[in-house]
Amino acid sequence: MPFAILDIGCGDGHFYRALKLEVVKKHIDRERLIYFGLDKDSSYRGKVEKIGGRFICGDILDSKILAGEKKFDLIIASDVIEHIDETDTFIRRIKTMLKPSGFVYLTTPNLAAWHCRLMLLFGLQPLPTEVSNISSAFGKGAIGRKIYGDNTIHHIRVFTRRALIDFLRYHKMEIVKSYGSGYRKIDRIIFRKTLRGYAPVIIAILKNKSDSIDKKHE
Repeated sequence: MPFAILDIGCGDGHFYRALKLEVVKKHIDRERLIYFGLDKDSSYRGKVEKIGGRFICGDILDSKILAGEKKFDLIIASDVIEHIDETDTFIRRIKTMLKPSGFVYLTTPNLAAWHCRLMLLFGLQPLPTEVSNISSAFGKGAIGRKIYGDNTIHHIRVFTRRALIDFLRYHKMEIVKSYGSGYRKIDRIIFRKTLRGYAPVIIAILKNKSDSIDKKHE
């Protein structure tokens, strides 16, 4: 049976390349994979199609997008939700597009990360937030200027781990697994199971709500 994947905000399809490498390692027939890359930037089309994916240009909040497609076994939303104002509509769309046995892989920056807490302590703007459409560096001192320069990140909704869990439960998503990660290897080691609330990145594996209770992820 085919295994259908939807990658929301796919960019150049880097997640799919990593996924294909992983299935080869685990001796899973990668020919089963059907990859749909969704992004508002049409310039990624060639790169996604080059690696064997099907590129769709559009916005996940548009109900016409993917209207004729079957449901998906895996939906990837990696560092996407923080860019969306209508997060409730976003998660409802995902729920309707997911197979009963399907999973969601969701990641987002953590507003309560250790470095955000430290920056607030010194009166600085936390890294995942911004106050302007001109530059993300305002209020972040030398570290912000070094990381962002004059670039913007357009983060609209920035979650703490607690807020994300409350939000997902409200929308009847079952949290199969939740752990911390980061942008450096050491972060992925330190925060995976311990001190998850301090991790730079929150990762959640989700499915549509069943009768099971996910209290262990509080």
